[in-house]
Parts: sequence; structure tokens; C-alpha cells
Amino acid sequence: MKKITIPILILFILSGCNRGYESLEEAVQSEWKTPIKVVNQDEERRLVYYLDHDQHILGVYYYENGRYRYDNKQSVGITFSSENGLPFFVQANYFEGVGKIIHGAIKTDEHEVEKFIIQYKNGEQQEIIAKNNTFITEYPKTITTSIEMFQTEIENVIGYDKHGEIVEIYH
Repeated sequence: MKKITIPILILFILSGCNRGYESLEEAVQSEWKTPIKVVNQDEERRLVYYLDHDQHILGVYYYENGRYRYDNKQSVGITFSSENGLPFFVQANYFEGVGKIIHGAIKTDEHEVEKFIIQYKNGEQQEIIAKNNTFITEYPKTITTSIEMFQTEIENVIGYDKHGEIVEIYH
């Protein structure tokens, strides 16, 4: 009996060490019954931005031993629309082990956003390269307000296309 138990125990332990998925999309999809689509990823901070139908979600993923893991414990989602212009949102959130993060998106099928520029009331600005009309960036160290007060620090956020034309402005 011991001879059978030891190999089974070894297999059980080894299978636990190999948890995870080969792709980030597979790892995220494992948490959802509906199809998701990964649209942006910040590899340095281990953040993934994905869509579940109309919901835009940002969450923390884990990458160990060549495998991706994901759970929804540290994720935030938003569904947004607009009565004037293209739907555009900008949000700041705190993620344990990552810090304060700003993220946003413009919903459009007609335009491809190349970059976003966040203009702050203190005169500073941040330029972020867009990916699939979305962005993920660090919270500036010069902005000392809380996450909840972040919106009061923004003058504008502007999405530009590859020709330098404004796609949409968030006020």
C-alpha cells in the first residue's frame, strides 16, 4: 500500500507546482463563464486590462515558472457610455503589491487611439502609449491626493490618433 501512496503523493505535489496557464488570456478566462478579451497588459506591474462584453476590467495577474495565474480578488470593472461624444473613462485605483494605478479607455470602432495625454491642474502632464484604445499608467508621485480625489487633479485627458488628431477629450 505504501508503494502506491508515495507515487500518488508525488504526482499530487508536482501537479500543484505546475498550476497556471500558458497564456494570460487562458488564465483570465478561467475565472469567467462568458468570453473575455485581453486588450492591454502591463508586464512590469503585472496588470491585465480585458473586456467582458461591455465591461472594462483591470486586474492583477501572477507569472511564475513560465505560467500565468489570475483571480478576480484584485480587479475593478466599469461599464461606461456617453451622451455627448465618444464614451471615455479615466479612473484611479490602488492594487495591493502594485500601488496606485490610472487606467482608462475610449470606446470607438472608427478610430485607433495612439496615445493619451493626461493634463493635470498643476501644469504637469503624462503621455501614455495606447493599446487597443486603452491605457494603464502609474499614479504620478507629484499628485498627493487620495485615489478618491484623483478626478479633482485632472484638467483634461486627451486621446490622439496616429496623425496627432484629437479623438476625444475627457474633462
